[in-house]
Amino acid sequence: MGLLQNIIKKIKKIYTFENKLITELKDDHEKIFTIFMKIEKNFQKNNLKKIPELLKKFHYEYKLHIVYEDNYFYTYLKNKYNNDKPVLNFIDEKQKEMAVITRAINNFIKKYDNIEKINTSTFKKDLKKLGNMLYKRISFEESKLYTLYT
Repeated sequence: MGLLQNIIKKIKKIYTFENKLITELKDDHEKIFTIFMKIEKNFQKNNLKKIPELLKKFHYEYKLHIVYEDNYFYTYLKNKYNNDKPVLNFIDEKQKEMAVITRAINNFIKKYDNIEKINTSTFKKDLKKLGNMLYKRISFEESKLYTLYT
């Protein structure tokens, strides 16, 4: 198959409904939260040496999830609801909110890039704030936003 045909095939896939997409996005959420809870647990146990590697893993899994969500989930929804302005505006708003969360995560990862910075009271406070933000967003996505996909 030629390059152009491969590109067309991939583009069509982006706009195509996939039964497994929501399951895979929820699995990503579980992975992300599992790593996040390991970070919290290691901080509580004052096992700071493990945290930088866990933060890298958390960031990596999160970025994979966002690429997948943006390129498949949101692209499909925008195509599906192209003629429904209120729903389309809602989808755009939720995608923009996700971009704000992504910036917050990127800033958190940059801010706490070594053990000395992790071993502070602000790390605990920022970690809790980030956890609450993620929990609210993931709960919303799984209970409300993902229902638009079906």
